[in-house]
This record gives sequence, structure tokens and C-alpha cells, in this order.
Amino acid sequence: MTLIGKIPRDFGNLTFLVSLDLGSNNFHGNLPQEMARLRRLKFVDLSLNKFSGEVPSWFGFLHQLEVLNLRNNSFTGFIPPSLSNASRLESLVISENLLKETSRKR
Repeated sequence: MTLIGKIPRDFGNLTFLVSLDLGSNNFHGNLPQEMARLRRLKFVDLSLNKFSGEVPSWFGFLHQLEVLNLRNNSFTGFIPPSLSNASRLESLVISENLLKETSRKR
């Protein structure tokens, strides 16, 4: 759809959403913390945008989440440990970002 801009904070008021597909647009910036209120989400596709900042830890608190596609953005940092709380997560696609590998103790 070639949408451009940032995701507004008010987006978090769409608490009825089960599926969110904003892939293949020109969104940029950080994802707003208010999106953590979208607790019914099962499917999230934010691929092929220009989102930046760290992968939000609140994804791990979306307990219904089954598919999370963040491919081809500009996310940085590490995969948040809280993501392990998303026990229904079946598909996680995070390739083509600027993520770091976790440090390993030797």
C-alpha cells in the first residue's frame, strides 16, 4: 500500500485486533509502547519497512502471538529474553535487521 510515517500511539487502542499486517510499506521509527495493549494479536507482519530501535520486549507479553515477522527492517540490539514468554509463538522471522548475537559465556 506504500504507507509512510510512524505508527501512532493511538494504535494501541485497537485492542480487538487479532491480525496485523503492515508489511511492505515505508513505516519508520520505533514501535510505540502502547501496542503492548494489543493482547489478542495472533499474527503480526511488520516486514519490509524501516522500523528501528530495539525489538520491543512487550512482544513477549502478547501471549496469543503465533506468528511474528520483523524481517528486513533496521531493528538493533538483541532479541529480548521476554520473547520466550510468547509460548504460542510458532514462527519468528527476524532476518535482515541489525541485530547482535547474544554474548556467550565460555
